[in-house]
Order: sequence, then C-alpha cells, then structure tokens
Amino acid sequence: MTPASRPQPSGRAAVLTLSQELDGFLTALEVANGLTDVEDGAEAVMRWPAGFEDRFTLITAALDLSAFEQLVLSLALAQELFPVRTRRLVAALLGLAEGELTVSLTPLACLECLEDGDPLVFTEDRPLFAWGVVRFGPGLTPDASMRSLTVAPGVLMFLQGHAGVDPELSLLATEVQGGMTLSGSQEALLREAQAFMEGGTEDRGVLLYGVDHESMRSLAFRLLSGAGRVLELNVAALSAFAGEEQAGLVRALRRDLRLKGFQAALDATGEEPEPGVLDGALQRALGAVPGGVVVLSGSPLSVPTTRALLPLEVRAPTPREQREQWALGLGVPEELPLLHQLGDQFHLSLDRIDALANEVRVSLPKNAGAERRLEAAWERARVANRRAMGSLADRIQAGATWADLVLPASDLAVLQQIAAYVKHRSAVYEGLGMARPGRGRAITALFSGPSGTGKTLSAEVLANDLSLDLYRIDLSSTVSKYIGETEKNLKRIFDAAEHGGCILLFDEADSVFGKRGEVRDSNDRYANIQVNYLLQRLESFNGLAVLTTNMESSMDVAFMRRIQFVLNFRVPQAPEREVLWRQAFPSALDTSELDFRRLAQADVSGGNIRSVALNAVFLSLARREPLSQALVDEALSLEFRKLGRLVL
Repeated sequence: MTPASRPQPSGRAAVLTLSQELDGFLTALEVANGLTDVEDGAEAVMRWPAGFEDRFTLITAALDLSAFEQLVLSLALAQELFPVRTRRLVAALLGLAEGELTVSLTPLACLECLEDGDPLVFTEDRPLFAWGVVRFGPGLTPDASMRSLTVAPGVLMFLQGHAGVDPELSLLATEVQGGMTLSGSQEALLREAQAFMEGGTEDRGVLLYGVDHESMRSLAFRLLSGAGRVLELNVAALSAFAGEEQAGLVRALRRDLRLKGFQAALDATGEEPEPGVLDGALQRALGAVPGGVVVLSGSPLSVPTTRALLPLEVRAPTPREQREQWALGLGVPEELPLLHQLGDQFHLSLDRIDALANEVRVSLPKNAGAERRLEAAWERARVANRRAMGSLADRIQAGATWADLVLPASDLAVLQQIAAYVKHRSAVYEGLGMARPGRGRAITALFSGPSGTGKTLSAEVLANDLSLDLYRIDLSSTVSKYIGETEKNLKRIFDAAEHGGCILLFDEADSVFGKRGEVRDSNDRYANIQVNYLLQRLESFNGLAVLTTNMESSMDVAFMRRIQFVLNFRVPQAPEREVLWRQAFPSALDTSELDFRRLAQADVSGGNIRSVALNAVFLSLARREPLSQALVDEALSLEFRKLGRLVL
C-alpha cells in the first residue's frame, strides 16, 4: 500500500482516543497507516516520563484546553520527545515518502487530515498561545500549516517532572525559601496586611516600601507563604526586555503561577533603564498575577492599576530588636557594651543576624567567652557589608593608629570625641531618649586644610579605632554631566552603606557639596537639586561620613549646619615636624646621622615629609649607600622643586 492510499483515521475518534491516552492515539494512527514496528516479537511503545499523564491532565484542566487543543499539544510533544517515530507518522498522514518530508512540514500539517479541526486555536487569544504553551518556529511561508510548532521549554520540563521556576524566568525570578523572622513592628504590619488581603472579594495586594530590602522580603514571604510557594520577580530585570520578548516572559510568569501554585512578590526596587519603563513592566506583571500580590519598592508607587494595593512602610528592626536577636543567637548577656555597639552600628535583618550568629557559633570553640563571640560577630557583620559596597567605592586598608597622628592636643580631642560619639550613640539616643524623631543617627565631620596635613590619615585612625571599613568615594565616577545621574550614583552608595560597618570618606567634598546658587538656567536648577538631595541623604544616613576639602569657604552653609564636627588642619609647626621626621623612617634603618632638628626647619606638611623620606630610602638602596643627611637633603630638594618652591 502506498502512503497516498493508506486509510486515514477518523478525526473525532482520534481526538477522543487522545484525550484518554496519548500513546494510544499515536499507536492508533500508526496501525491505521501500517507503521507499527515489531521488534523481538513485541510491539514498540513510547516510554513517557513517570507521572506524565497526571501532569498532562493538570495542564489541560488548568489552562482549559479543548480536545483539539490537547491534540495539537500532544503532537507537538510527540515531536519533541519522539522525533523519529513522529516524523514517520507525519509523512504517512501527508501521503509522502519519509525522505520527502522537509523541516517545514511538521506535525501541524497533519492536523488538516483530521476532522473537527479548529484553525482559530492558533490565534494569540486562545489558550495555547495566550498561555505560551506552544509557539511557532520559522517556516518557509506565512501559512501556519507550513511552520514548525514547538512546546515551550518550561512546559516540556514541567511535564517531565520539573517543578521549579520556569527556565525562561531563571534570570528574573527566584523561589523564596525558608521561614523569615520579623521584628515586633513588622509583625504588626503583617497582621494589618493579612486583614486587608482577606477583607474583600476582589483581588487585592500590598505595597511594601522602604530602604530595608531584606526586611521587606521577609515580610512578603510570611504574607504569601500561607497560600503556597513564593516566587519573587525582579521587575527591573523584566523592564530591560521589550516588545515580544517581554510579552513572552509575562506569559511564562502567568503560566508558572497557574500551574505550580506560586504566589507572586514583585520586586520593583531596582533601577529602571529609562523613566517610565519600570512602571510599564510592573503594570504588565501585575496584570499577570491572579489573586493576592505583594509589591516591593524603595518608595511609594503611583502605578495605575485596577487592583487595590495597601501601601505599608517597612522599617528596619530597631537597635534594641537587633541587639536582642544578637544576644539570643550568640547566647550572651544583653548588658555587654560591645553588644550595644553591635546592635547600633550595623543595620541587619533579623534573619541575617541569625545566619551570622550561627556562623560564629560554628567557627568558635564551645567554651569561647561572650566577648570573643561578640568580636567574631562584629567582624562577620563588617565583612558582610563589603559585598553590598562592591565597586561603588574604594576600600582603604586602615592600619594607622592614634600614635601615628601628630596633631595639637585640641585637634586630637576632636577626633577622640568623634570616636566616642560613634561608640555611645545607642546609650545617648536610646537610653537617654535624645534621638531626633524621624531622622537618622548621622554623624558628619568636615576636615579642612591644605594637602598633606593629615585629613585622610585621621579618617584611617578613626576607622581602625572603631573597627570599621573606610571607603573613599571616587568623585570622578560619581559626578556625572547627565542630569540625575549623580543623584543615582550617590543613592547607590548611601543605600549600600546603610547596613553599617563602614565610614564614607568624601575627598575634595567641595566639588559635590558646593554652595547652591541663584537659578539663571536649567543647569543651575539641577545643580541645586543635586545639593538638596545630598542634604537629605546626609541627614538620614545612619553612619559616619567624613568630608575633606581644601576650600571650606566653598561649602554650602546648609551643609555646615548639619555637620557635627569641624576640624581645621594646618601645616605642622617645627616641634610637630620634628616628630613627623622621626616617624617617617622605618625603625629597621639607622637614622643616627640625620639631623632631625634641622630638617624640622623646612616648612613642609606631613605628607611632604613622608614623600621625602620614601625618596631618600630609594636613593639609598639604588646607590647602595647608608642613609645619610646628604641623601635626605637631596630628596628634600626634589620635593621643593615639585612644589615649585625655591631650593636653597
């Protein structure tokens, strides 16, 4: 019997057979076309993955597929899983020899041989394509029957037993795991959010906003996990796609939520590529989520939506709540001073505190004392913030101590007062109730004076004394000529530093914190907006920021009002310079030939003295000579030439 004369099966009978058992349908088609293979006396059958039929039934029911749509999906699946057998079957149904079957002649073409076919199932508003279950591949002509038909990878993997996030969403979405710990104030927000979402018949949602992203994620998980698994979608990453790509991702999101019982948390805290793009992506994602939804944002949103959203501000756990969690996790008494500093200096979610405390317990001997555990916890909390800062600023290895500073006693007293301010904020603000309502616990210090007088060195001493990381803000990569970009860069820095564990050092701060001027054009207006933003962030910042400048007079007066400490560094006098000269050379070198009293008469700063000492040591090694007064005088002459000063 030739392929063209082989009898074709009844369309209705085939569909009914398929709706009961796919393998039986394909076998029936093969038998009708004389294509049944017999190997070793037994008929060859398809071996479907375990649980395939149950998952196929789930898809057809959840997505409301008609019998004919089930047939389309089944043939496409057969082509994906059993390409050789399906290829022969299609060739027979089309009356072709197997060698005549081209790539564009797919199982879709054989649907024309069946009765009761519905061509409208291939339109975008019907389930197969509305849910993104199948998709057209390339074809030689616009005719749908001549185009390849493939199953979405996520659907294929689901039918084979994969229950995780759809692979198409792998770069955008993650499944949130674990039981999240909330503070007392956050538990109150949870109860308010639950009452709102359960209080109406329409789909409702909650908008959680604030700067503590980890706490918002914890609250979202607790709010949604009671109804099923929680899927968190990065809306900013979704907004980076456009057109059909974004539409396909939204379809995959809708399908995953329907098939796998996910509850959706939409994270809109990221940065949008262009104004309005993030809002558009968030609207499309909201439209894809059935039932309750949680949106995370850095600030209140005004995205048009028909869904009722309850806005709730999520605040970080208070220092007291963090301190209690540290004490519980580390097993230490709450009255220890270092514990108070730990809860005040670092701003972590309770889950993060639990994780770090567990690392400390595992890494230390069981008999380690409370102080040792607290010191280890401090170091781990400090290191944990380094990843957040990343490449936003340059971390300075602060090894300088108080002994390295050669300053007047009054200046040293100011620096020691700054250190005491940082260490005892908790006792003053919380214990004595002197916190300013609605404001951060910012500490801002301005170091002004000529170059080389010890401004950066003083910041290093503070960082070392306080056991905090020191980050120098690179203004060349922070300040941008494009409107709004400088504020974005600074926002990233301040947001990353909010977790604590670091000191921000703004070198040449007058370039960023300069005076606001009269508005004559749009450039002046945006320059003033930049300064206003910095004023707000400095005041709400919960850490120590050190500003250095050579031109204090150029600083905006509003900044000066917000600065708690101002220290004017001056060029050292002769007695101070003598001490600096003696400290400039390593102790391993013989400096007995040097006349430090005479060297101290040179009117140079501490930075210049260190430079001269370094050059003198290099000259000594290069010439293979002992360090001598002549070599130091030569290095000093080179330094004077560099400064453009007369060499005597």
